Amino acid sequence: MLGVIGPAVRWRARVVPVVAVVALAGCSSSKSTNSALSTTTTAATSATVAGAAPIDLRGAIFSELPAGYIEEPIGASADGPLGLTATAIAVDDLEPARQAALLVQYGFRRAYERTWSVKGAGQTLIIRVQLMGSGLLATGYFNLLALADRAVTQFTAFATPTLVRAAGFSRAFAGATGPQVAEDVSLVRGPLFYHLIFTGPQGSVSPGNVLGIAQSQSDLAASLGYS
Repeated sequence: MLGVIGPAVRWRARVVPVVAVVALAGCSSSKSTNSALSTTTTAATSATVAGAAPIDLRGAIFSELPAGYIEEPIGASADGPLGLTATAIAVDDLEPARQAALLVQYGFRRAYERTWSVKGAGQTLIIRVQLMGSGLLATGYFNLLALADRAVTQFTAFATPTLVRAAGFSRAFAGATGPQVAEDVSLVRGPLFYHLIFTGPQGSVSPGNVLGIAQSQSDLAASLGYS
């Protein structure tokens, strides 16, 4: 992972206050959580949902970015396929077992992550796509996480006026190089759940930095048949 994203900077802030309550309703015991963590997923970049054609997850991530966006190479830790455990850690590394149980509950199949740094700006863009069990399950998972974000005081919601089934949040955090800001957008398209996060020094990024990319991501998903 690039230097801007350290161990304490996750895709999401800790979402225990809300997620913990909802998760318990769908997970009968800690045994089911441990079982979820032991579930294995294929290392291929495509998967099938309900008999549909295989989905190329890497190709489902928008990548037509300006020349100043330098992508991590394929196979790097910040650019590659993610199984259940790695995805749970990406969602919330403070409680990965709980997140793994939620992912299983919503039919998680697998995920893919791509990462870019913005040359000379100290900024980072990460886009992760998760293949869930169905469009209905992906929407349920999206609703759960969006509700959790709204309950976390350090998150500030921002509007996503051109995007449906999307939620945007800003958050500040302390980085190795000083105060940082993250602009997050989550959206769901068919069985695909997307999370985009754009981080940079405080004052250097705003919701507009990620909203335009999120719109392009939505358009790409639609062109692939996921709307």
